[in-house]
Amino acid sequence: MNQQPIAVQPVGVQPGGPTMQTNVVFEVNMNPLAPRGIPRAWSTDLFQCFDDIPICLLGLFFTPCHQCCLASDMGESCCVPMCLPGPLIAMRALHRGRHNVQGSLLNDCCTSVICGWCAQCQLAREVQAIKNGRIQP
Repeated sequence: MNQQPIAVQPVGVQPGGPTMQTNVVFEVNMNPLAPRGIPRAWSTDLFQCFDDIPICLLGLFFTPCHQCCLASDMGESCCVPMCLPGPLIAMRALHRGRHNVQGSLLNDCCTSVICGWCAQCQLAREVQAIKNGRIQP
């Protein structure tokens, strides 16, 4: 079996005899999908909308504005909700990925379609809790 070298580096020969050189290769895993421990649960349940009345009212009566503010609070462009189909699904999936929250894309989709206001309010409460330091990011 032929083995190919991983990296070839020139080796200088010292006068006075043979030398030994050891090459050390480090592999750095920069995979964002690498396991980060056990995923945590959402900080509030889906139907705890009345835990934060202002968020509840914003989500219910000013949904597009609230989604724009939420995207901005998440560090994304406030235009995201206007440019993406199903922006809430994308924002929930992004948040779960960034903050190691349990769930799946299918769960985000079903939750957003069946009870979008509750899902949006849950995400907003979670983002506010992180911003206020009640949850470690």
